[in-house]
Amino acid sequence: SQKCGIQEPASFVKFISLAKLSLPEMTSTGSEADLKAKLRELIIDEQELTAALIDRVKGFIRLTRDGKVVFMVPLEKLPIWARVLLYLAGKRLAKEAGLIENDVATIEEISSAIGADYFSTAGRLKELKDQQLVQTVERGGYIVQLAKLHEILDKVEKALGSRTAG
Repeated sequence: SQKCGIQEPASFVKFISLAKLSLPEMTSTGSEADLKAKLRELIIDEQELTAALIDRVKGFIRLTRDGKVVFMVPLEKLPIWARVLLYLAGKRLAKEAGLIENDVATIEEISSAIGADYFSTAGRLKELKDQQLVQTVERGGYIVQLAKLHEILDKVEKALGSRTAG
C-alpha cells in the first residue's frame, strides 16, 4: 500500500498481521495462570520435610526435648565438615520443631558441640560457606537452610561410605 509516497515492505505488513494474530494467545489468562502455577514449582517450602528425609537424619542425629543435638554416629567417624553440617542441620530442625527459638550457632558453640578445635571448625565453616551449604546471618553466626538438607545428607553419607569402605 502507498501512503504519502512511502511504500511499506511486504515483510513488515506480514509481521504486523502475524503479531496481531498471536497477541491474544500470549495474553490469555489461562496460559498466564498455567505459567504462574509452573513457576510455583520453583518455590521451596521449608515446612515440607518428608518422612524419608527425617528418617535419613535420624541415622546421624537426634534432638533432646530442650533442642540439643545428639550425634548417633561416633564423632571420630565423621570428618569435621560433616559434624558441622549435621550440628547446624540439627539446630535448624530443633527450631522447626519448636524446641529452640534460634538456630544461629557461633564457632565457639559449634566447635564445643562437635569436639573439634576452634580453628579447624572456623576453616571448615569457611569452606562450607564457599560451597553455599552454610550461611552467615550475623557476625560470627552460622545456619543451614532446610532446602539444602538433602544435599547435606548426600555428602555426609558419601563421606561415611568412603571411610567405611577404605
